[in-house]
Amino acid sequence: MNIILSTIKQVKKEGTKSVWINKEVLCEDITETQYNNITSKDTMSFFRSLGGSETATRGYTSRGYKVVRLVSTNPWKSERTIREFDFE
Repeated sequence: MNIILSTIKQVKKEGTKSVWINKEVLCEDITETQYNNITSKDTMSFFRSLGGSETATRGYTSRGYKVVRLVSTNPWKSERTIREFDFE
């Protein structure tokens, strides 16, 4: 069973507060260990302590109630990365 990670890197449009422009879109297969490292509470709290924002959205999957979307915003709120997990 694979986990497909879709990563969308976005930048904020100049002069706006809530409009984001896609800069880069990537798709890759990851292992269960990599998934656990990305979505662990320790990892998210570490990035929050640096001043950024980490928002995890959980949902029901074929493997149980897991994180299906992770949004990371840098401390200056000018860039963000959206990671979406698809369990096969």
